[in-house]
Amino acid sequence: MVKGEYFDVALPEKLNLGAYYLDVNLDLGRGDKTAIYYKDRTTSFRDLWVLTNKVGNVLKALGVEPENRVLLILEDSPEWVAAWLAAMKVGAVGTHAYTYLKPHDYAHLLDLVRPKVVVVDSVTLAPVREGAKDSRYPRALLVAGETVPELREGEFSLRELIATADERLEAEPTHRDDPAFWNFSGGTTGKPKGVPHMHRDGVIAYESFNHILSYGTDDIVLRVPKLFFHYSRDLGLLFPLRNGAAVVLFDERTTAELVFGLIRKYRPTVLINVPTMMRAMIGTPEDERSDLSCIRHSMSSGELLSAQLNEEWVSTFGSEVINRFGSAESGIGYLCNRPGAVRPGSSGTVTPLSEVKLADEGGVEVARGQPGVLLVRSDAAGLYYVNEHEKSRATFLGDEWVNTGDVFVQDEDDYFWYQGRADDMVKVSGVWVSPLEIERALQECPGVKECAVLGIRDSDGLVKIKAFVVPAHGMKADTKALADMQDELERFGRKRLAPHKIPRTVKFMDELPKTGQGKIDRRLLREQAL
Repeated sequence: MVKGEYFDVALPEKLNLGAYYLDVNLDLGRGDKTAIYYKDRTTSFRDLWVLTNKVGNVLKALGVEPENRVLLILEDSPEWVAAWLAAMKVGAVGTHAYTYLKPHDYAHLLDLVRPKVVVVDSVTLAPVREGAKDSRYPRALLVAGETVPELREGEFSLRELIATADERLEAEPTHRDDPAFWNFSGGTTGKPKGVPHMHRDGVIAYESFNHILSYGTDDIVLRVPKLFFHYSRDLGLLFPLRNGAAVVLFDERTTAELVFGLIRKYRPTVLINVPTMMRAMIGTPEDERSDLSCIRHSMSSGELLSAQLNEEWVSTFGSEVINRFGSAESGIGYLCNRPGAVRPGSSGTVTPLSEVKLADEGGVEVARGQPGVLLVRSDAAGLYYVNEHEKSRATFLGDEWVNTGDVFVQDEDDYFWYQGRADDMVKVSGVWVSPLEIERALQECPGVKECAVLGIRDSDGLVKIKAFVVPAHGMKADTKALADMQDELERFGRKRLAPHKIPRTVKFMDELPKTGQGKIDRRLLREQAL
């Protein structure tokens, strides 16, 4: 067991996260300072405070009461930020969803969340309408944006209601243990599971992060992932705002070209990134890149950051990459590399206000150097999945431990190295194998741009290792070129892997399927392989 640094966190009995993240800036005289850069306009902290208060009064006028849920399904914008803060400020519970889902996905979310109000925009209005047609929820749709389509009964223009709303709003005197927001787990490749969190959880998560990387008032934070990812929402929005830093918002689909353009325009000092976009930025021709010398910290989370990709980023752009690992259930990043002490390929060491241990299938702690499922404990953790009793029992264990389902190895210096998901581990020739270990090895082959490895059962029920590979120089139409590439992979694998770990079959692809979060869609790959 490894315990991170512990210290006292001020948790007054009456605590409201909406006010905690934003109102402190007015108290400290930062009202005129820029809080948000969005398109060609800036929003000061006072502007954001007024907008938040107005949205809060709009929510109350629509019948939102303490502990009611408010669901955000709209593109990133100042209105998104104000609606999130306002929901908590009036004592409601903030929830949010991806903006690219289908109507049936929204129908499921509406029945799960049961929101009193849903905030949408012109992009998401139609699919949310369709998803809500057979649901009792929401009671009202708020449509954000300058241009609003023709509205129906129960739908309201947020801009019009804001125009006449009072800018004064007293924060609801919520208890520190009242529900404040939900995180969602597993929503990119299956039905999302809602994890309720309390107001206290947001403060503990912030304090832990602030002891690793403290934003300054001069920082400008650019996030690659959208705000509907809790990693991006917290590290890339709420924590910077609390410290008086500015954040950059954009509503377009994220591309390397767009990210480089935003860096040229705003000169951010902190870049919140994901490995998939890091790879795309490295692959951008040099004359199309931007100068990244303005960035003092690059952060990565959401999926594995390999040592190779980390080192390529540093050699290409110069900025150190701080890899971080957390979960919706834990409510906190419990592993993180430290500035100046990064070990490429690792997930770092245990963060403040967290403790972790690695256990075997029976829950017994494993010896250092042996793989085990990571269990985490912190005061920021959730307690259950909504309407998922059996899954809750398997994840939220006794003594406040949360079973992450992720397999790690702990080295002699207490750095943790990700091995893969426990349910992805496969037994080949009677030996447990991590597909991720094989991916890492194959990814080092010069002829490989990207790859994924899965254990696939054959017709005899035996597990065989299959690799899905995107060649570095594109797909070649002729059979000989593909055969030569497969031979190259086998030779490369023999030098780095035990014989039983070498993939039996290789499928070459133009690109790997991705989820909306930019992760490799392993579920779809598995379906294609069967």
